[in-house]
Amino acid sequence: MKYSYALKFGAALIGFASLVGCAKSPESVVESFYRALGAGEITEAKSYLSAEIFSLLGEKKLTAALASETEKIKACGGVASVVTKLQGEGEVRFGTTSVTFGGNCQPRNERTKLIQQDGKWKISANK
Repeated sequence: MKYSYALKFGAALIGFASLVGCAKSPESVVESFYRALGAGEITEAKSYLSAEIFSLLGEKKLTAALASETEKIKACGGVASVVTKLQGEGEVRFGTTSVTFGGNCQPRNERTKLIQQDGKWKISANK
């Protein structure tokens, strides 16, 4: 009985540790967002955005805006690198992101804000 309990507890602990290990950092969320946009994966890109952005723009406008950004990124030769510098504590991070492109376009520098929603970092509106 004790062996069975210890085995179940150990399996649960390993499962929890693997979930924690898979958690994305705020910086990696920003990079994943831009990589998804560059690849034309609008649905995936949306998964990195906060509910606040959805409520501000609505589904149709947001999809159109992301599709437009995808075309701009493709015209610039795709995403070459994403460098995000954030500060803050708790459930909010803010800072800047620099996106460089594979073509001749100038790098894009943007203010960036992330919040935690349901335990995941999401890109939020800069207010």
